[in-house]
Amino acid sequence: MREKFYRLVSLILCFLNAGLIFGQALTVNIDIKNYANDTLIVGNYFGEKQIVKDTLFAKGKGKFVWTETEKPEQGVYLLLLKPENTFVQFLVNPNEAKYSMEFDAKDIMEVKFKGSDENKLFYDYLAFLKDKRVLADTLRAKMDRAKAKNEKDKPSEELLDKLDKDVKKYQKEILTKYPDKITSLLIKSNQEVDVPEYEGPEKEVQMKRYLYYKNHYFDHIDIPHPALIRTPFIHQKVDYYINKLSNQQPDSIIKAVDQVLSILEPNAEAYRYYLADLLNKYAQMKMVGYDAIYVHMVDNYYRKGKAAWVNEENLKKMGENADELRPILIGKKIPDIITYKEDNTPVRLYDIQSPYTVVIFWAPDCGHCKKIMPNVVEFYKKNKDKGVKMLGICTKGGDKTETCWPAVKEKGMEDFINTADEYSRYNQKIRIKSTPKIFILDANKEIIIKDIPGEELDRIFNEVLEFEEKKRVEKQ
Repeated sequence: MREKFYRLVSLILCFLNAGLIFGQALTVNIDIKNYANDTLIVGNYFGEKQIVKDTLFAKGKGKFVWTETEKPEQGVYLLLLKPENTFVQFLVNPNEAKYSMEFDAKDIMEVKFKGSDENKLFYDYLAFLKDKRVLADTLRAKMDRAKAKNEKDKPSEELLDKLDKDVKKYQKEILTKYPDKITSLLIKSNQEVDVPEYEGPEKEVQMKRYLYYKNHYFDHIDIPHPALIRTPFIHQKVDYYINKLSNQQPDSIIKAVDQVLSILEPNAEAYRYYLADLLNKYAQMKMVGYDAIYVHMVDNYYRKGKAAWVNEENLKKMGENADELRPILIGKKIPDIITYKEDNTPVRLYDIQSPYTVVIFWAPDCGHCKKIMPNVVEFYKKNKDKGVKMLGICTKGGDKTETCWPAVKEKGMEDFINTADEYSRYNQKIRIKSTPKIFILDANKEIIIKDIPGEELDRIFNEVLEFEEKKRVEKQ
C-alpha cells in the first residue's frame, strides 16, 4: 500500500515537473558579442507601428533570455539594441518553443541560430539576397558606364538577367518546400504582379496595365495568415494602394478603403487594425473634403455592427460626429438657414440669388478671422462683378451679438450681407465648432468647396470658375 502511495506521489511530481517545463511556451537564449548594455528590448511589427513586447536584463555580459509562458503571436520580431537603437529581426514560429541566437553588435546582419529552422531559413535567404545584390549593383554600374558612352554591355545584361532568374528560382524552391513558413509569407507577399502585355494606343495600354496591376495588387499575399499584421510589408502595401495607386479624391479613396477592408476581412486581426487605423487617420486629416471618408466609414462599418469591439458610448459619439458632418459635405446642398441683419431683418440663405454665394462664419474676437479678413474683403471687391454674393455670419450669440456690428465696420466688411443670430439656431443645421469657416456655394446652394484658407480664397475661387467652365464646354 505504501509502495503504491510513493509511486503515485512520484507520478504526480513528474507531472508537476513536466508542467514547469512546458509552462514556458517560448524560450529564446540570446548571446550578443560586443554589447555592453545590460538592457535589450523585444518588440514586434504591428501594422504601421513597432510595439514593445518585453524588456530583457542581462544574465551575464551580452547574455539574455526571452521567455513567454503563453505562445506569442507569430510574426516578425525585433531585438532593439541600446543605446544606438539598431535592431535585429527574427521570426517567431508557433512550432518552435526553444532556440538560441547569437550575433555581434558590430555586425548585426550575421545572425546564427540553433534550434530554429524558421530563422535559419530566413537568414540563409537574406544572405543569398545580399550576395546577389552586391553582384547586381556591380553589373548595373558597368551598364551605366557603357550607356554613358552610348554603348551596350551585353555580357552584363545577360548576367543580370541570369541573376534575376537565380533569385526567382531560389524563391520558388523555398515556397515549394516550405509553404507554411513565415519566410515563405514574406517572400511571396513581396513578389511583383506579373502584368500581361497589351496592344493598342499607348494611353490605352498604360491604362490597361495600371488597372490590371491595381486589381491584382494583393494577389500574392496570404491574407488569412496569422502573422500578417506582424510583418513589415503589410502597412507598406496598404498605404501604397490607398495613397499611390488610387486617385486622391475623396470618392476614389472611399473605394480604395472599401476594397482594402474587403480584402482584409478574412483576417480578423488585420481587419480590426486597419478599420480603426483608417478611421482615425481620416478623422484627423484637415484636407478639404476628406471628412466624407470619415462619414462613409462610420455609416458603413461602425453603424452596421462591423466593429463589435467598440463600446456603445464611443459608437454614439462617432455617429453624432458623422451626423454633424453629413449635411455639409462637398457636393451636398447646404442646409437652409435664417440669420438676421443688425436691424433684425431675416436673411434666408436660399433666397440669395447668385451664381456663387460665399458664406463665412466668423467672430469679432477670433484671431485668425482678423488675420484673413483683409484677404476676404479684397476677394469680394475683385469678384463681386462676377455675380458673387458674400454672406457674413457672426457667430456671437446672446448678449455678445451686439459686438458683431462694430466689428463689421472695423474689418471693412460693410459690403457683405452681414448677419448674426443671438440664439445661434443655425447650429441645429450647420454645426460651427471653430471660426473662420468658409463655404463656396453654386447657384443651387450646393457646396463646391469649403474650409479653405481665407488667404487662398481668390485663387481657389478662380480655379473653381475655370473648372466649372471646362465642365460646361465638355457638355456642349
